[in-house]
Amino acid sequence: MEQKPNNVLCIVQARMGSTRLPGKVLKEVGGVPLLSNELLRLRLAKTLGKIVVATGSNPENDAIEALCNKIGVDCFRGSEEDVLKRFASCVEAYPEYDTVVRITGDCPLIDSKIVDKTVTFFSSGGFAYASNVAPATFPDGMDVEVFSRSVLLQTEKEALRPSEREHVTLYIRENGKFKTGNLANEKEYSAVRLTVDNQEDFEVISFLIENSRPDASFEEYISLLEKHPEIAKKNQHIERSEGLKKSLAEDKE
Repeated sequence: MEQKPNNVLCIVQARMGSTRLPGKVLKEVGGVPLLSNELLRLRLAKTLGKIVVATGSNPENDAIEALCNKIGVDCFRGSEEDVLKRFASCVEAYPEYDTVVRITGDCPLIDSKIVDKTVTFFSSGGFAYASNVAPATFPDGMDVEVFSRSVLLQTEKEALRPSEREHVTLYIRENGKFKTGNLANEKEYSAVRLTVDNQEDFEVISFLIENSRPDASFEEYISLLEKHPEIAKKNQHIERSEGLKKSLAEDKE
């Protein structure tokens, strides 16, 4: 097996206070919380040196910390609303890591191979930031962002808008200061939803988990949805990046 480098820190952003589907990260399929499923899939990635769950300081997130303790994953508690500050504080708590991978807790089917490809793309391209979401060609729920520790800490000091504090990498992607890169998929799958933001998403994800191998690839999930269009159409009406668009609108207000 390929040796895991020790300088890549994967931070999984998760909290219980979701507005659209409260407590979604701990909703269970077959007795297994979605966050557990996500972390187990991330552990299959060969490029990650350490995985940490970064959650908020509110007491409701104690359940997330308890789950992390149960399955042996580090849990960092930080700012509830200022997610950028939470990330920066988490990175400062692990000073031995130079590269940071950001994964959100609403991606229970995250594909470890995509994680590895994105990290490799970042490392080989000399980027300050690389992702597979700008523009997105992978399914929603396969989002991977990679950036340097120094860029994140600089961003935490400079980003001022509420949307930039809530959406960790928005400032990095938009200010033009940093060299950025995007990993594109061979086929366009950005309209496919493999994420959990709403009850309809949860129904789709539940079906996929119950009818697939634990280490299934995203292509296998797409194939399964193509065979069951009645399942696929459940969440097709939901727009991608609704949360970001809401935050940008609130900036203007």
